[in-house]
Amino acid sequence: MINTCYLCGRSLSDAGASADHVVPKTLIARTQPKAKGFDYAGTLPTHGPCNNEFGPETYAGKALELLDALHNPEVFHEYRHPKDPSARMMAVNSAALPTFTRRDLQFFRIIDVRARTKDQLHDLSLLEESEPVNPRQQALFVALAVLTKSTAALIVSRKLKSVPNAWDVLAMPFVGDVAEHGFDDLFGGTEPFDIGLKVWLGKLETGDFLAIYRAKKILVFFLFRFSATTAAWDRMLSRFPNATRLRFHGPRLLDVLENSWERV
Repeated sequence: MINTCYLCGRSLSDAGASADHVVPKTLIARTQPKAKGFDYAGTLPTHGPCNNEFGPETYAGKALELLDALHNPEVFHEYRHPKDPSARMMAVNSAALPTFTRRDLQFFRIIDVRARTKDQLHDLSLLEESEPVNPRQQALFVALAVLTKSTAALIVSRKLKSVPNAWDVLAMPFVGDVAEHGFDDLFGGTEPFDIGLKVWLGKLETGDFLAIYRAKKILVFFLFRFSATTAAWDRMLSRFPNATRLRFHGPRLLDVLENSWERV
């Protein structure tokens, strides 16, 4: 049995254990988790506070919706503020985010201006209501944190059967029309967790793990490094020279919430 919290790396006690879903329930739309034709990831024991600290998991589905919307150029319009050209603005058609509540908008720091006049929209005081934010990057890092956590949980529960002392993760996210991309030929037959939600996972000869996580419009290539050699890491970097290449490393997986990614 796994007796270590994979989120913080500390020992678990029966009294303090909480069941954390390996694949977040917010990404599962189907009502029957064991429906025929779909994989079921189960849970891992964690500390209750550690599980609760991963609050952005609640917004993982919304982050994927936002990335989906911002991939469609007909949904948004980017422009410079008419009174301050140094300020870059983005207007998003609310019809593209039908499930977003006021709380969701606040989490992603999106200002709801549907009830404002044109003069109010052009008032510079509008910029003082929220800190500047890149909505694509904001949504990407929320989704990436949750998918990294989910992949780590799959590795612990299905491959390692224990929690490593530290994490060293290389992530290469791609956003776009990724539904047609499949990797069963490389990894063998792999069941999806839901429609549009699938993870391919394999152990390399170096002892590292390669994972590919596909969720709606995002596809992330992960390398979880556990070996002393950098061979697999170097191969990944050379294979994707023009990709967004991000590294997270540290003893606590919880720290991925701090957007502690380095560009490599």
